[in-house]
Amino acid sequence: MRLLLWRRLSGARCKQRQLNDDDNTYIPQSFTKMGRILLSQSQVSVVVSCGVVFAFTILLFLSGYVLQQRTVTGLQAEIRPRLPPPPPSLRTQNTKDAAESLQPSRLFRGSGKVAYTNLQAAEQASADVDWQRLAHVQLVRRHHDVCNAIMVLAELHRLKSPARRVLLFPRDWALEKQGKKGDISDPFLDSSRRLMRMAARRYHVELRPVNPVMEETAESKDTDVYSLASAYALTEFDRVLSVETPGLLMDATPLDAVLAFTESAPFAMLQDTFAGDGVHSEDLLLLQPSNSAHVELQKRLADQSAFNDTLLPSLFTNPLLLASSADDNALIRSIGTLHEASRGFNQTAYLAGVSYVRFSDPKLPGPEYDVPWSEKVAARPRNKDADWMWTKLYGQFAQKRMEVCGLDLETWRG
Repeated sequence: MRLLLWRRLSGARCKQRQLNDDDNTYIPQSFTKMGRILLSQSQVSVVVSCGVVFAFTILLFLSGYVLQQRTVTGLQAEIRPRLPPPPPSLRTQNTKDAAESLQPSRLFRGSGKVAYTNLQAAEQASADVDWQRLAHVQLVRRHHDVCNAIMVLAELHRLKSPARRVLLFPRDWALEKQGKKGDISDPFLDSSRRLMRMAARRYHVELRPVNPVMEETAESKDTDVYSLASAYALTEFDRVLSVETPGLLMDATPLDAVLAFTESAPFAMLQDTFAGDGVHSEDLLLLQPSNSAHVELQKRLADQSAFNDTLLPSLFTNPLLLASSADDNALIRSIGTLHEASRGFNQTAYLAGVSYVRFSDPKLPGPEYDVPWSEKVAARPRNKDADWMWTKLYGQFAQKRMEVCGLDLETWRG
């Protein structure tokens, strides 16, 4: 009985399985494939959304990459040193030819050669100029001169001068230790050291200690004398250029052009004439360092009873005089000439093509001093336009002094 029941159940299951197989046989294969290919609406929406997000991500990446490259290019252009254009012609003329356009030098009576430089040339700088062999040099003799010298070197850095920047200072400042409690020490030494460290860190100024050319003696009771003649010991440079302080650097390109493209000469300075422009030859000195010249200068200075850098040109028999090719692109102007300005004074022409404004003002002690208001009003130029320029330049100097050195104007005590 049980065996019969088991056979009936097995036969029913076989028929059911066969029936299912027969049903599958009649289902077309195309319907099976369509079931696999067709997507639901939610799946299509997800695919489209992913595609849009991917496309916008690619576009955002490409736009960010382009913007980054433009920013990097702009930063490189800002950081890259500015190369001055070389003069198309730098010719040397003798005194006879120079006398036709310039009066003879006040110091040498026409005995020096005159080098003319076209400072407004538009050509590109020569690729063979080794700017690491050229330097702008400032010498500080007193603590009072430190900020004025650093201001010039800081402006050279801001204007991207490709030449190196060197600050010469007395060696005693580096050797002197801080005095102990109760000892008498230099009260301004810490301030000068702080300013020099700041200049080295912020403006990449190279600090070089120098010895005095004439030392203090018990007989003479004179202080140590420091001279720019010490720059001749900087034999790692082909040429060094120095401008007299205090002053404002307006454009570094002409000074760089003179430094790089002036003909080789042991000593060069400005063409000092009787034009009454307030500019002196020692306002700009261009030196060619060498060991032999340094040794010779040390011997000659040892025989001098008194010396300052105004006598330095007299140690050279045939110096090179620097003059621009036209009056409208003078290297240096003096602020003192504003007192003699006529009615037709032109403010634009006064600063056109000028590289450096020297504060050689006969009516004020210096731009670093805070003179009483009554004395400042009395010293102002009579010409209205010249007075505006005069006031503007003194204000710019005070602002630069605060920005660079963090110092306010000193009180003038007469």
